[in-house]
Amino acid sequence: MSLLSTIPAPAGAEDFLPIETRADFLDLVDGAKLTTLGMTLYIRSDGRITGTAYGARLRGEWEWSDAYFCRTLSWGGQNLPLNCHSVTLLSRTLRMTEQEGQGTFVDFFLQN
Repeated sequence: MSLLSTIPAPAGAEDFLPIETRADFLDLVDGAKLTTLGMTLYIRSDGRITGTAYGARLRGEWEWSDAYFCRTLSWGGQNLPLNCHSVTLLSRTLRMTEQEGQGTFVDFFLQN
């Protein structure tokens, strides 16, 4: 099972706006809880990622590179390699699309 699996796009997916800077990204996620089916994440301003995924502890590190959220993760005994995601926003839904926007995506609900 893939940790970040494809979730069908909601109606109006074309309305997602790109997040292109680290500052804008942190304005959204720092101090927020990000949730999706089976997952809860916290993305910290110091470069740490914490949370749970499908009942297992999740830990990682992240950095902002050009216009991408780049992360490594450890989850369920697996070490997931560096993967850079495009980030877009629609209301309180943060969409992360792997492989610099060319792969699958996950929609997270932002809770402050």
